[in-house]
Amino acid sequence: MNPEFQRNLWLEASPRRVAWAAVTLILIYGATALLARDSGGGPLPALAGVGGFVFLICGVIWGSRAAGTAVLAEIADRTWDFQRLSALTPWAMTWGKLLGASSLAWLCALTGVVLMAGLMLVQGQPGALWMLAFLIALALLLQAVSLGAALIGVRKARAEGRVARAGGVMGGLILGLFLLSVVAGSSGFQKGAGLAGIPAFLYARGEVTWWGQVFPAVGFRTLATLAFAGWALAGAWRLMRLELQMKNAPVVWPAFLIFLAIFLGGFAYAGGGLAAALLVGALAVALAAYAAAFAEPADRVRLRQFAGALGKGDLGRALPLTPAAIAPFLLALLLVAAAFMVGGAGSAFDQGPDPAQAAALMAFILRDLGVIALFRFGPRPQRGDFGAVVALALLYAVGGIVGAVISPGIGQALFVPLSLAPWASLASGLAQAVVAWALAWRRIKAPETRSS
Repeated sequence: MNPEFQRNLWLEASPRRVAWAAVTLILIYGATALLARDSGGGPLPALAGVGGFVFLICGVIWGSRAAGTAVLAEIADRTWDFQRLSALTPWAMTWGKLLGASSLAWLCALTGVVLMAGLMLVQGQPGALWMLAFLIALALLLQAVSLGAALIGVRKARAEGRVARAGGVMGGLILGLFLLSVVAGSSGFQKGAGLAGIPAFLYARGEVTWWGQVFPAVGFRTLATLAFAGWALAGAWRLMRLELQMKNAPVVWPAFLIFLAIFLGGFAYAGGGLAAALLVGALAVALAAYAAAFAEPADRVRLRQFAGALGKGDLGRALPLTPAAIAPFLLALLLVAAAFMVGGAGSAFDQGPDPAQAAALMAFILRDLGVIALFRFGPRPQRGDFGAVVALALLYAVGGIVGAVISPGIGQALFVPLSLAPWASLASGLAQAVVAWALAWRRIKAPETRSS
């Protein structure tokens, strides 16, 4: 047996803890059965409803928290450095912590799955097994994301000279997802066009149309969630490799970005054709560039090594050092260019994403990445993320207001990528990007003690 899994299993699911969990669940289910014994359909529907609530609390919330704090608890107990020196492989360490830390949560959650399965089988509900598989896949996805977020928090904290805290990591994850959703729904991102397929994926009933093909909604949703859970687990494994002082080839991250573009672009294909699908994929991948820019540690030595190796044409040394934000930005550029070649700008996009505005958006993303680097490599890296968020908010909000005062439409396009004057936005974004990256590169090249 995996020693890491066995150790976490004994810590989390010891006989005493399992016994207390069993007594608690028996009391909950017993009280439910007593209250519902006189109902027309018997106690099973009520028990299944409570089982669903137990699965949500234990499998999704408790399990995600346990997986996310598996590494952070080791850091707090000052045992993580010793574990990093062990002979365990990154994969064994990853799944041992993921499943071992959440083992008791899973034992409790599976009781709810059994009760829900019993009701579905008695009532003969179609797609019952698919629905249960979807719930399990969703819990696995959230747990893997939590573990990956904790490893990102550990890397960032080490680079910034502080200790990663569970509250800070989980709070940062929630705040980051909220900010990304706000950015995705902005006018520059064409009001959520890049994520338009997510509501169809989550809430579709009956059938889902994807790349022109019709699929049963419950089966499609389950398989897609399993796929994303697999990608999240692969991401956690890659981050664990970095924690164990191993190098990663730039394969998994670009492959996931391609998968993301294909997945979300497939929902736009039926309504706008291939060009619209390419643009939706570009917008979704562009959001990943922002996430990558904030998630990666501010390591100026690594960036200098990357720039030096790239300047010498040493791709073998440069590729493992490639900043994570480069791959989504380049892929988004390629997808926008492909959309231009496939559909051009204009009539094909009257009811969908605008390729000219998407091209302008790429220039502003390049500017924004420079602004993020400028603040994250500043004299106080602990406050770099907050400073970058405030700076970007001011650039868009205040800049948009100033532009509207100067000249509604074209003036605003100088500060926000708008479809009214996309080429003006493109030129302005590129000019601002040059300034932002020139200032950021000065800080990146500065010595550690003189980063301002």
